[in-house]
Amino acid sequence: MEKDNIDKLFDRLQGEFDTESPATGHQDRFLEKLAGHNKGSDSKKPVLYRWKYLSIAASVVLLLGIGWVFYNTTQQSRVPVETETQVAYPELEKTQYYFASLIETELKKIREEATTEDTKVIVEDAVTQLNLIAKDYKKLEEELQNNGYSKQLLNAMITNFQTRITLLQHVMEEIDAIKRLKKDDHEEIRI
Repeated sequence: MEKDNIDKLFDRLQGEFDTESPATGHQDRFLEKLAGHNKGSDSKKPVLYRWKYLSIAASVVLLLGIGWVFYNTTQQSRVPVETETQVAYPELEKTQYYFASLIETELKKIREEATTEDTKVIVEDAVTQLNLIAKDYKKLEEELQNNGYSKQLLNAMITNFQTRITLLQHVMEEIDAIKRLKKDDHEEIRI
């Protein structure tokens, strides 16, 4: 039964088989390639050449790297004071962005929580105080621009941000206290 199936398969596929013979000299070329792979010393020769070129290239890269490091260390000894402040500014900008977004988020939360007149007054007062502290921060920025980088100045700027955040936290605590007080008053009246 299997032979019948195979016979039918061959009958059906007749004329579709690749029956062309390879080009003349195919066997000779194949044997030459086969003989070339069997030679041990000839096949290692290109690898050795490649290894030599890679060694030379690695040496050149190493020398260039050492020269670059040497050049940079000699240039750093000549760096003026202004460059140090320019290096500090990207970190300062990241810190400013972090604190400013944190303050903005907290202020938004506080404004959402301020639903009564008492809490709205507290929030308005806090915004006024925040604006005053922000003006102080602008003065610190101007001083940084005029006098350059100093750790004391940067600490003062960070303390300014922390003061604003602390103020907002106190305002949030006051709003929560007012809400609890009103809730407690309403609960007492119901009893």
